[in-house]
Amino acid sequence: MDGNFQVGPWLVRPSLNTVSRASTSLHLEPKVMQVLVCLAKCPGQALAKEQLMKSVWPDTFVTDDVLKRCISELRRVFEDDAHEPRIIETIPKRGYRLLMPVDWVNESPDSPVARHHLENNLRRSKERKPWVPKLGITAAIAVLLLLCVLGLDAVRTWQRSRGVSQIQSLAVLPLQNLSGDPAQEYFSDGMTDALITDLAQIASLKVISRTSSMQYKQSRKSLPAIASELNVDGIIEGTVQRSGNRVRITAQLIHGPSDKHLWAQSYERDLRDALQVQKEIAHDAVAGISASLGAWPTLPPASRYPLNTEAYDDYLKGRTYVRRAAQHDVVKGMEFLERSIRHDPNYAPAYAELSYAYQVLAMFNHRSPREVLPKAKSAAMKALALDENFAEAHSSLGLIYGQFEWDWEGEERELKRAIELDPNSSIAHQRYSVHLITLRRTTDAIREVSTARELDPFSPSQHSTASYVFRAARQYDLALREARRAVEIDPGDPIGRSNLAATLGAMGMHNEAFKVWLQYLSLDGDGELAKKLETKAKELSDPGDPGPRLAHITLNYYQEKMKTQYVAALTIATVYIDLGDKDKMFEWLNKAYEEHSTGLYDIAVEPPSESLRADPRFQDLLRRMNLPVDSSSPGAGRN
Repeated sequence: MDGNFQVGPWLVRPSLNTVSRASTSLHLEPKVMQVLVCLAKCPGQALAKEQLMKSVWPDTFVTDDVLKRCISELRRVFEDDAHEPRIIETIPKRGYRLLMPVDWVNESPDSPVARHHLENNLRRSKERKPWVPKLGITAAIAVLLLLCVLGLDAVRTWQRSRGVSQIQSLAVLPLQNLSGDPAQEYFSDGMTDALITDLAQIASLKVISRTSSMQYKQSRKSLPAIASELNVDGIIEGTVQRSGNRVRITAQLIHGPSDKHLWAQSYERDLRDALQVQKEIAHDAVAGISASLGAWPTLPPASRYPLNTEAYDDYLKGRTYVRRAAQHDVVKGMEFLERSIRHDPNYAPAYAELSYAYQVLAMFNHRSPREVLPKAKSAAMKALALDENFAEAHSSLGLIYGQFEWDWEGEERELKRAIELDPNSSIAHQRYSVHLITLRRTTDAIREVSTARELDPFSPSQHSTASYVFRAARQYDLALREARRAVEIDPGDPIGRSNLAATLGAMGMHNEAFKVWLQYLSLDGDGELAKKLETKAKELSDPGDPGPRLAHITLNYYQEKMKTQYVAALTIATVYIDLGDKDKMFEWLNKAYEEHSTGLYDIAVEPPSESLRADPRFQDLLRRMNLPVDSSSPGAGRN
């Protein structure tokens, strides 16, 4: 290993991977130290990137990004500035150069000679004129006085002069998997999720949700372009490399519009400390932007719960499958989650995700709500018993209170608590908006769904929900815009097609609505029904809404399907609405009430229900679901 050397006031000890100044000693990653040693061997000379990478990584292929991260870490340690460098200079398109002279110290770091070198360098450093780039002495004094008088305002002014405005919004891009194994993608995605979750707990910082951030996985777009599309000031990007039970993460904070690096760090830990390292990265990122925020926001302390690596692994795999929402994926994800719980019966996130999985089965009519939602509630309650401050569990429990038990006060309490714990949770804001519009608190509902869209602008689910809220508020132009946007983002999402068809129908555009409805049926697993309806529709010669005239085909199809699969009673009730048979419709609405069909509360605000409001049976159904029974228009709002 190379001997010790001095760079200005810093004593570098390659054998220990440390850089010391006075009584402070900082540890470097081995590869970062090797980059520094290479530069120190040729002070004042420009070293090509290729030369540095070949020297430090002789048997491994690495990209420029890896070398850039090493340089960023050295600049952080030396308190250097990439744009006004004193220590390491970037030679555009070529490489890097160490600007300061290097004094090699062959003796022991604690020997009198070494101490003499250190003292001399400290003395020479003090004797040098202060580093004041492009400023005279008078100007330097003025700047110092300004900093003393104005404090953070001066810092912000300095930042703006450098093209770095305040960072008040942030996106975490998908951490790149460097493990060389595509099967480890779930792990890097899980670490990305965890980092987003930790940062999202800072109320003063807007953090973009996972769905929108994941749009940029493997993206070649520039960071300023991504920052513009997501409407954020800051971006965190990095890598994850897992080897057995060790994990190495690099992360860097970048001012998006200017593409300027503000902070970079690397972390290497035992996998059992994964929870701790996520918090460390979040804390360090917060420190990197604290001056921009004008405050020092704090994060909750990292959990010291001893992480079971097998439980954590199965949790991440299960979450990946459940979030795909298709029935077979959800079932497979539940198997991983249940195995995670067997590994560690006290791991709260696995219970919370299992609760959500049960809810997905009910929401998409894969299973009877009476079968799965009690299990969902039990899992959510278990998660909260283990961790009362777990926002996701509060959000899940709130949804169960509302869609299954029609306990609107309980739902509001849980959703508000979820937002309090995680103010950047787009899902909690989304669910709260549906809660509010169901109770016809229109203005508040629109505010919440707008917040959800801002936090997750590329989520088809958020735009579909916005379409639903605007449709319930009878703002059809906005509802149509949001529905079309949802379909544009994800053409394969059946919920987006369903909302688009419902909005077109409410606007009287029946033929177009029918065509979109056929697309929804095909995407939702009822392609056979879609073909039958399409074939029959071609035989109709007169224009108009083909739905009611073909409803008998739909009814026969679902009656046959019920013999072998679960079909929600609410589905049959809506067919009778098209057939114009109110008696049968109310018969099946009552069955839907008995089985607690998810989405039954939609009848309180959806446009087709307007014709039913005068019927006492309709008002009685609303009353039994604890919903407002007045006949005022939902679009009028009540705040």
